[in-house]
Amino acid sequence: MEDRQLPRSFVPFVDIAGGCLQKVPDTMRFSKRMIGLIPVFVFLGFAGPGTDRCSALTAEEKNTISVYERVAPSVVNISTEVCDLDFFQCAVPGAGTGSGIVLKEDGLILTSYHVVAQARDIQVTLSDDRHLKARIVGTNPEEDLALLKVDVGQRPLTPIVNGDSRQLRVGEKVLAVGNPFGLGQTLTTGTVSMVGRDVRSGRLILRDLIQTDASINPGSSGGVLVNSRGEMVGMNTAILSPTGMSAGIGFAVPTHQIDKELSAMRYPWPPWARWILPALFGYWVFRRITRLGRREQHDL
Repeated sequence: MEDRQLPRSFVPFVDIAGGCLQKVPDTMRFSKRMIGLIPVFVFLGFAGPGTDRCSALTAEEKNTISVYERVAPSVVNISTEVCDLDFFQCAVPGAGTGSGIVLKEDGLILTSYHVVAQARDIQVTLSDDRHLKARIVGTNPEEDLALLKVDVGQRPLTPIVNGDSRQLRVGEKVLAVGNPFGLGQTLTTGTVSMVGRDVRSGRLILRDLIQTDASINPGSSGGVLVNSRGEMVGMNTAILSPTGMSAGIGFAVPTHQIDKELSAMRYPWPPWARWILPALFGYWVFRRITRLGRREQHDL
């Protein structure tokens, strides 16, 4: 006896592999036996691992997740013990938190100067939960930059991939990773609101900053600002807010500005020491010329 065909108006929805309901062409014929197995197939489809579910991630979400997973190991949490002076000039210990960016796998870390400015003890917490003591190897208060060094032993760090901040355009997607309020490895996303901003911070004027609406809060200073390719384009440094909390106006020191200062910070010679070698060379040239002149006069 032939199987009874379903009417053409019957349009079942089922996707065994992905768990999503998809339209099956109404020209397909099902036997009574196959109709009875449909609930089983539907169950297996929803229970299976499927990669194309209805709730699949968007391309934007996949990019954000991918960038965060690449960048997070290069961002550290910084805890400091600072010394304030009370009325009697006695050191009163306090605590502070901030963020840092791994520049070199041997333990060179970039952070904001104001995070470590008055610190007498600096502890760095890595993404793998290691706690290491850090020391300051160079600073540039005018640009709010500081370099730290930690002893990594036999386990090198994951350095950030450097990008070109000069290529940033207003409206471009950026992601900030840092340690707001001591909550490490926190991600926020936003866009570039403006470039080339000059901002006053107390008596200091920070120039040529990146403005972003990615949420930046206390503790995020020293964290990284990256583009959608996971490349560092800036270091988060300040916010503009009447309450002290994120108001959607944050600022980052661009990488091209950081790159100009790194060498002088890593090898901090005093200003007068930079003139020693040119002065010695000039003196040597002067002496040579003087001696040659004396010989010519003597020959005459």
